[in-house]
Amino acid sequence: MNKLRRDSITEEDYTILDYGWDDRVEGKHKNDNPYAINNWKHYDWEEGWVKADESPDIEH
Repeated sequence: MNKLRRDSITEEDYTILDYGWDDRVEGKHKNDNPYAINNWKHYDWEEGWVKADESPDIEH
C-alpha cells in the first residue's frame, strides 16, 4: 500500500496538490476532481493527481 501524503506531512503543509496525489493513490479517477473547472484548485488538484499517476513510486 502506498503511503498517503496526509499521513506524512503536517496539516498546515498539506496542499490541494497533495489532496490530488492522495486521491490518485486511493484509486480515484481524474474525472473525480471535486473542484469546478473555473476554480484554481481544480488545476492544483489535477496536477497532484497527474504527478502521482506518473510516479514510479506509486503502485497502479
